[in-house]
Amino acid sequence: MLSTESATSVAGCGSTTFLNPALPRSTGTRRLLIRLGAIVLITFSMAVVFGLRWSNFTYYWYQPLANAYSIAIAGFIFSRFVLSLFYKPPKDIGMTPTVSIIITAFNEEDAIYRTVECCYAVDYPEQLFNVIVVDDGSSDGTVAEVKRAQERWPELVLVPFERNKGKREAMAAGAHLAKNEILVYVDSDSFLRRDGVRKIVQGFYDPRVAAVAGHTEVANVTKNGLTKMQQARYYVAFRVFKAAESVFGAVTCCPGCFSAYRRSCVMEVLDPWLNQHFLGVQATFGDDRSLTNYLLRKYRVIYSADAVATTIVPEGHKQFLKQQLRWKKSWFRETLIAGTFMWKKPPLASIAFYAQLMFPIIAPILILRICLWQPFSHGDFLSPAIYLLGSVMIGVMFSAYYLFWKADRYWFYGLYFTLYYLIFLVWQMPYAIATQRDNRWGTR
Repeated sequence: MLSTESATSVAGCGSTTFLNPALPRSTGTRRLLIRLGAIVLITFSMAVVFGLRWSNFTYYWYQPLANAYSIAIAGFIFSRFVLSLFYKPPKDIGMTPTVSIIITAFNEEDAIYRTVECCYAVDYPEQLFNVIVVDDGSSDGTVAEVKRAQERWPELVLVPFERNKGKREAMAAGAHLAKNEILVYVDSDSFLRRDGVRKIVQGFYDPRVAAVAGHTEVANVTKNGLTKMQQARYYVAFRVFKAAESVFGAVTCCPGCFSAYRRSCVMEVLDPWLNQHFLGVQATFGDDRSLTNYLLRKYRVIYSADAVATTIVPEGHKQFLKQQLRWKKSWFRETLIAGTFMWKKPPLASIAFYAQLMFPIIAPILILRICLWQPFSHGDFLSPAIYLLGSVMIGVMFSAYYLFWKADRYWFYGLYFTLYYLIFLVWQMPYAIATQRDNRWGTR
């Protein structure tokens, strides 16, 4: 939940101006120098990684599994960067379909009023959109804050659940109540930029598109190192990985922070999605990824880099790790399900998808082998050093990409995320797989 300090630090609705306070306002020359420096870092890191991967080819049969993994994951990451260069956001052709903005809320009394405020501040014809808040049985002052918002915006619709039913039920209730063409889902701790709705609906000019993922950045980025790390990670995850998927209309997850759906398509899959079961238990998290999956079977799902929102991210390590574990559980479940139909997508999208399925599962095994088994059983301390160097260089590449586009001091935290992943996050995957039937939320 958003702290009071964080709530007051959000400078405007979805504004990104406050995200980059650390560097002085760049002149043209300074900006050019920063970008040249970023290009140098990217080139250097790529050269080092290619050099290390060449040794994987040269000595392939000494460690075929580890070498194959290293070659494959380097190829996958480079392919994401290359494909993202071909990405173009949906062109603004002036589309203005009717829109229902649906906010699902649970115990967000500190953020919900600002979220509603940002929704009503969007640059979109007021007669063409409405706002619906579905409260999922909050036990704090969330409902009171929404009622306070209704005093300012009497047309605001509130649907209060008497008890907590889960986000999926709240999303479904909003979809049933909404009558407009496009459903825009916004988390109750996320803040739309003024042009966010206008930008995101442009993606629906293609009748084959059922959903559009918006671009999300971190609202409470200045809080501490953990939030700065998430800012760097979010940016690369969206502008590289989602952009690469969007080239083929195969974005695998529309985030709950800010995404739009064609209502007619959602209604086609609403009942099976709402009643989804996996391994004999009802699916109670991963709602956004699951809904995306249902739509991907038949339609295109794309990403709009121009449609921007900011969101509050975890500020403490315990909360962050619980969030990441929950995401990994839903990722594993939904990726297995998507594996039954992703082969129908364009070949490059399919190959990347199945490779991405294997990497996180294999990674803990190979890291244990390289960093523990080989040093203690064979006295091989060079392999762990090479693996760590390669990982660091990939982190530098991510960070330099962020620096090239954002030019703020948070760029270095991309490397922080790489190390954080290797030390903590990579080990969550085996546990997430082993506890698939445990569908408790984990952070409530």
